[in-house]
Amino acid sequence: MNLDKRNKSIQNLKRMSALLDTKYSGPFGIKFGLDPILGLIPGVGDFVTTCISLYIIFQAYIIGVGTSVLIRMCVNVLLENVVDMIPVLGNFFDFFWKSNTKNIELLNRYIQSPVKERLISRFLIAFILIFFSLICIYSFYLSFLVLKAVASFLHF
Repeated sequence: MNLDKRNKSIQNLKRMSALLDTKYSGPFGIKFGLDPILGLIPGVGDFVTTCISLYIIFQAYIIGVGTSVLIRMCVNVLLENVVDMIPVLGNFFDFFWKSNTKNIELLNRYIQSPVKERLISRFLIAFILIFFSLICIYSFYLSFLVLKAVASFLHF
């Protein structure tokens, strides 16, 4: 992709991100976009905003953003969607967690310093994987202890 086309694509992605995350100002200077508003429409709103978020990530891929940064972008969108599944809290969360803005910031940082951003992304991904692996191991251990306690209680 040539430089002019890349810059034009990035500008379009910034506009999309702003439309979803920061276009309007609310009380106390809170910036918000269409994401939390569309999220109020059950099922359809979150689907539409997620598709746009995934389009932004896909365009970052076409621009040439590294895999580890793309994974971080996906984690931003995934976190937003997981919390969105919780009634009321998910809608409230949308006003503050701006995954598209975070992803545009990642894209900009990658363009400015690809090696540095790739290393930071790899470190964060490794940390997340280790963290969730430890949670899984701990939950298996707790399950084992509970089953052991139940078995001893029932005299097995």
